[in-house]
Amino acid sequence: MRLFQMLSVAAQAEGIVLRREMRGTLRRAGWMAAAFLFVAAAVVTAHVAAIAQLAPLYGVAGAAAMVAAGDLVIAGLLALFARRRIDPVAEEARALRETMMSEVIRRDPVRDMVGLAMQQGATPLVGAVAAEVIAAWLRRR
Repeated sequence: MRLFQMLSVAAQAEGIVLRREMRGTLRRAGWMAAAFLFVAAAVVTAHVAAIAQLAPLYGVAGAAAMVAAGDLVIAGLLALFARRRIDPVAEEARALRETMMSEVIRRDPVRDMVGLAMQQGATPLVGAVAAEVIAAWLRRR
């Protein structure tokens, strides 16, 4: 692959990684927001249970405590749903990006220039580059 093609593939792979990671982050944020709502409900219910403690044994307070315990269980489940998961598509794109970037680093610019010169229609470009190098060299002298 040519240098710019490899850089293009690496940039596309990076775009896939960023989009997939953003989607996962937004999903986790949604689950965490839902868990927060249930925690808030549990706190409110726990307060109601504390106030109602004066009621007869297992009366209003017992019922409120059971609801609070149920809210905490639901909040725990929602927090489990919000945990980070490995995205195989993002991992594949990350591996592709790393492969392309290692190839770019490993490239030899002289070999690329010779390959460019061997292609049909590249002679004017090589001539222009050579003329610029010679002109710069002459200006320094």
